[in-house]
Amino acid sequence: MPIIQNFAADHTKMKAPAVRISRKFNTKGGDVITVYDLRFCQPNAAVMDQNGMHTLDHLLPGFMRQHLNSDSCEIVSIAPIGSRTGFYMTVIGEPDEQTVADAWRSALYSIIAVKSETEIPGLNRYQCGACKEHSLSEAQNIAKAVLSVGISVNYNDDLKLDETLIKN
Repeated sequence: MPIIQNFAADHTKMKAPAVRISRKFNTKGGDVITVYDLRFCQPNAAVMDQNGMHTLDHLLPGFMRQHLNSDSCEIVSIAPIGSRTGFYMTVIGEPDEQTVADAWRSALYSIIAVKSETEIPGLNRYQCGACKEHSLSEAQNIAKAVLSVGISVNYNDDLKLDETLIKN
């Protein structure tokens, strides 16, 4: 089985919090699709609290759309990474990493400003499959932790995996 793009990046070299272009391709119609890795936590060193990450999953897409969408860019989806170290964001367009980092920073400040769980979209049993597994305070703690460190950029050329490391 071929290695998918994310597994071609050496996770021991990743910085976090950081933005990385995970993949970029063109549709048959000519649109550019860019997938970003929004790495909140250092791989193999920390993970996001599950309930906090779930709350981020409800809040982050809306705030990122508010701060990033434009005439040249539209967010298609934002989904948690299974390792609980970040989110993947798929965009029609190709904003540079610094533009994405700036929007992410603004979105995190917006998350910190949420005053009550009543402001979380879809936080009910009709719209969420695990509506009791949320924590606004943990989501805000994650946002504050990212902001306290600052958001950098990871470049794939710097993270190229030496495949001899995984042969054994």
